[in-house]
Amino acid sequence: MKNNILNELRTPVFLINKYNIIKYINEIGEEFFGVSSSILMGKKINEIIPNDSPILNLIERVRNSKTGITEESLDFSNLNFPNRKVRVHVVPLSFDNNKIIIQISQLALSEMFQSQRINSKISKSFSSMIDMLMHELKNPLAGIKGASQLIETDIKDNSNLLELTKLISIECDRVEDLLNRMEHISNNKIKLDYENLNIHEILNHCIRVAENSFGSEINFINEFDPSLPRLFANKNLLIQIVLNLLKNATEASQKKGKIKIKTSFNSNKITSFGKDDIPTPLPLQIEIIDFGIGIPSNLLSSIFDPFVSSKKEGKGLGLSIVASGLEDMGAVVDVTSNAGLTNFCMNFPLKKT
Repeated sequence: MKNNILNELRTPVFLINKYNIIKYINEIGEEFFGVSSSILMGKKINEIIPNDSPILNLIERVRNSKTGITEESLDFSNLNFPNRKVRVHVVPLSFDNNKIIIQISQLALSEMFQSQRINSKISKSFSSMIDMLMHELKNPLAGIKGASQLIETDIKDNSNLLELTKLISIECDRVEDLLNRMEHISNNKIKLDYENLNIHEILNHCIRVAENSFGSEINFINEFDPSLPRLFANKNLLIQIVLNLLKNATEASQKKGKIKIKTSFNSNKITSFGKDDIPTPLPLQIEIIDFGIGIPSNLLSSIFDPFVSSKKEGKGLGLSIVASGLEDMGAVVDVTSNAGLTNFCMNFPLKKT
């Protein structure tokens, strides 16, 4: 009776055991694969679909989670019918978790075109949203910078306040540059300007920003090598990267305690391969070390991926920006972490123009 019910379904359905051997396939499934059930029965599923098929991954996930999974618009192919878009539902049997039912339905062309139209509409809406955001943010930003410059003229005798107004002005310029870069990204045009920078001036600026905002209760400790040569990089991107790491370190320290910023010359760092697969020395080293809660070991290998975060309210974008920004500048970042100590170590090439 079970077989009769499954045969009435108008989508391919087959049953596999814990060894991924096909124990049943309905009649529409025979048509879908272009092979009779007498040939399919007793074969392993990976004998009729490629080993890199996403369906095999779905099966493994269902076995581990013991719950059903549905995936839309997967690329599916086998020897008889290559390159089809399908919807796949994989579910364990309620009375025997070792057996799994797989249901496949081929997407109609109308569904695929609709999906493409939706994606195109989302992309255009996102681009329009960025353009609107750029326009709306630049106006108040100009007002903030103008106000700080007016205040600056009235406090020439107060060096501390004068330094803060200059900091506001510098940060306004940096945010404006960031907005311009986002605008270029939305228009598929982006080019970074590089210059030879005093890395310690950059780090001191970032520390001042941190001390006057998110890290007001942190003791920032400098351990700088004054003999370091200049660093060839994009100034605003480098500031953005360092501030991201300082903010993460502050949050890991629960906004108290100490954070060490260290620079050194590491001649042994030559692990990066450039565009021509040539090993490139990366001797200019910057370390940002906190003594906070550490990064969970299960996240450590993927911490630089987008949308991966160990923070409750985190969006998982900061470290992704760090990694991509350093890659743009030919640099690398490594992280080591245990409870009580986390070290983000950045290494840059030594080059000039």
